[in-house]
Amino acid sequence: MKFVRAVMGMRWFATVTPTLLLAFALHSSAAYAQTNVQLLLGGAAAFNAPTAADLSAGTLEGSTPLAFQVVTTGEPSGSLSTSVYIRSSASTLGGGKSVADLEWRRDDDPTWRALTTSDVLVESRSLAGVPEGHSWDNTIQFRMALRWTGDPPATYRGSLVLTVSASR
Repeated sequence: MKFVRAVMGMRWFATVTPTLLLAFALHSSAAYAQTNVQLLLGGAAAFNAPTAADLSAGTLEGSTPLAFQVVTTGEPSGSLSTSVYIRSSASTLGGGKSVADLEWRRDDDPTWRALTTSDVLVESRSLAGVPEGHSWDNTIQFRMALRWTGDPPATYRGSLVLTVSASR
């Protein structure tokens, strides 16, 4: 069951600092308990202007990562799985630059992944349900593929969509 989607603007060479709170109630038909699931985002997803060294290297590391936190309360007994997904709402960043040139990875995972327009799992955790709930967090790092030719000077913009889901 998918819940709420958060759309966050992102600019290359600029900073966007959203703080979003998303909440959704999951009802248990057996116990009629209410489980609240929240996805908290904070910080900035930004890039500095690329240098000649960045263009020669072919990538530009993001200047700040995007932290997220999943918080649950009122969990039923048994297990509860929560998952966070990421995607772009558009196939380009403007100026003909593909959204696949924007790569992401979890802070605790060295594997870079190209951003797509389809939901891709960032992380999922299953925990034993407890009435007081749980909290877990992670950070998403970003980098941009650069080319000497084909990447004109511009401000590239895109929208990240983060989705949280929960299931029993």
